[in-house]
Amino acid sequence: MSHDYLINVATGLYIVCYVPELYANYRNKNANIYNLPEKVLILVGTIFSLSYAVLNDNQALISNYSPLFALDLIAFLMRSYYVLHNCSKKNPITTSVTVQTDFSPITVTVVSLD
Repeated sequence: MSHDYLINVATGLYIVCYVPELYANYRNKNANIYNLPEKVLILVGTIFSLSYAVLNDNQALISNYSPLFALDLIAFLMRSYYVLHNCSKKNPITTSVTVQTDFSPITVTVVSLD
């Protein structure tokens, strides 16, 4: 097993790629439902990979897929929370402006869902 360093490098790169996504999700607190199936597929794939490592008792794979599973689970839960939170928040923000003209007042109403 002299090539175990390759999976360690892959895991390191995977973690480096995930950190900005987790930070952006936390900072923006926004996600749409169209990104959720991607997270489900990634999580299921990681579960299969970790299961394979555990069933074969391969310590190198277990030690590398465990943090990936944790990151995938955190990303999935964050994305799910923000999708559910944003879908349940359907109260529109309405702003009205009335302008008085010589003939009649004009009212402009702007509705935003954010």
